[in-house]
Amino acid sequence: MNALIEKLIQSKKFDSYLKLIKNETSPVMLTGLTDVNKVYFSYATLKATNNKICIITYNEIQAKKIFNDMKYFSDKVVFIPKREIVTYDYIAESKDLPYERIDALNKIFTKKAEVIITTIEAIMQKIPPKEILYKNILNFKIGNMYNLEEIKKALINLGYSRSDIIETKGQFSIRGGILDIAITEKKRSKNRILGR
Repeated sequence: MNALIEKLIQSKKFDSYLKLIKNETSPVMLTGLTDVNKVYFSYATLKATNNKICIITYNEIQAKKIFNDMKYFSDKVVFIPKREIVTYDYIAESKDLPYERIDALNKIFTKKAEVIITTIEAIMQKIPPKEILYKNILNFKIGNMYNLEEIKKALINLGYSRSDIIETKGQFSIRGGILDIAITEKKRSKNRILGR
């Protein structure tokens, strides 16, 4: 553990703050912390309480700054961006944002995140309940046989689009008995499944 974090955890003021957290006193107000100290304080809270934490800030610039600073302490940090809403031109919407949000939600669902960083706007945007969001998970095992029609329906339910040639993630292609699924930009041509 970082020496500064150890010193912070051992301080009397931090100890009185921890007692409030452990007694579930709410709200607890902290003032006078610089941006760097907020990150130190957050990570010290994580280590001292052994609980996951969620940091909600006022805009994406601040959230990304905290995210980048927090990655110095832990690789289990996720950032949930807001969904881009462009009323005047749907085509201008970033195609990567939905995948960033899905990746963050997957890390939270699989318990691979200990720090979640987001904005007020991002948490106000509705998403389906996890029971609906994760009911169509597809798990493939080498050597098993799969019904292509069932997989095709499941992929469409998951939001994939069928294409003759895969150009980006979120697409799938069926040629004969071969199914190509674009999971990431790098691995799109390697995710092949032979079906019946």
